[in-house]
Amino acid sequence: MDRTRRRRFGQNFLDDSTAQMIAGDLPLLVGEAILEIGPGHGAMTTHLLTYGNPLTAVEIDPECVELLQKKFAHVPNFSIVNEDILKFDIDRWIGEHGKPWLTGNLPYNISTAIIANLMPLLHKTCGFMGMVQLEVAKRLCAVPHTSDYGSLSVWVSAHAESRILRKIGPEHFNPKPNVDSATILLMPLEKPLEAAPEFFEFVQTCFSQKRKRITNCLVGTFEKSAVFAALESLEFSENTRAEELSPQQFLNLYNALNKSKATP
Repeated sequence: MDRTRRRRFGQNFLDDSTAQMIAGDLPLLVGEAILEIGPGHGAMTTHLLTYGNPLTAVEIDPECVELLQKKFAHVPNFSIVNEDILKFDIDRWIGEHGKPWLTGNLPYNISTAIIANLMPLLHKTCGFMGMVQLEVAKRLCAVPHTSDYGSLSVWVSAHAESRILRKIGPEHFNPKPNVDSATILLMPLEKPLEAAPEFFEFVQTCFSQKRKRITNCLVGTFEKSAVFAALESLEFSENTRAEELSPQQFLNLYNALNKSKATP
């Protein structure tokens, strides 16, 4: 496969032993369906299929699709869809497959977009276990008061319990990427944070100037006095920074500010 093609689709293919190890980390029960995102040449697919669970693979590259159709032609529980995962109707697929698992060695160039799209659907699944860049994994699993904590961390922790399972070095891929990778496990919360879609835009605004006070980030949207009043009502300092707040605290601040905005 040529270099331009790999770059276009964000493809880095796993070696077999690492793929087997990662597939073994998926805590499957008998009968639970699997949606594999970006199977590539089928390194993980091969080992996932040994469990006998129904597996649907979504792959954007038609060459990989053709290869996998031939490779698993006689496997009854395998099906593949040639489509961009960002356009694939995951919600509909989940509805047709009970409570499935989501997995995959995610294409690096769209991994955050994929995870972001999966979060509102996670409560309908058993969870997600897969691979992303180590830097992205740290952001996905970060907690308040840490340097990796940001709006993506809030989005994920509003829907899931997250943890890093394994660190995977470049030597386990072909071609070798210039970064380390990691596998993550995202388990759906029993009660995901309920908030309006605008809330997460608010969180992004709060992190827009990460090293500055939250007040500085919000003055373009709210009156400065209103931000100070909302922080005080929640017993936060006016020097509070976004990295200090949990998802629930962000929601409390969002609600307080919108309440003051609605009050004449």
